[in-house]
Amino acid sequence: MMRRMNLTAIKRRWLNVCCRWVAVLAIALAPATAMAQKASEEHDIYDARIEGYEGNKTLPGGGQALTWIAFIFLAIVACAGLFKDAKRSHLD
Repeated sequence: MMRRMNLTAIKRRWLNVCCRWVAVLAIALAPATAMAQKASEEHDIYDARIEGYEGNKTLPGGGQALTWIAFIFLAIVACAGLFKDAKRSHLD
């Protein structure tokens, strides 16, 4: 009986180590895949003046709505800590 429990612990530890290495490799290789580009020397230029359009073809400036939404969300998260019960245990 004891031998089986040790074997399970060893398998669980081996799985834990393998999962950690997969996570480390994924994090380490993410910048390499994000920076993958064409090997050509020339790059594509997207400019309205070169394409033959006349006038300014830019988008108008945005508002502050997203900033306010983020501020309200962070305020709610911060205020949620005020209503946390001080007598809670770590087991809840």
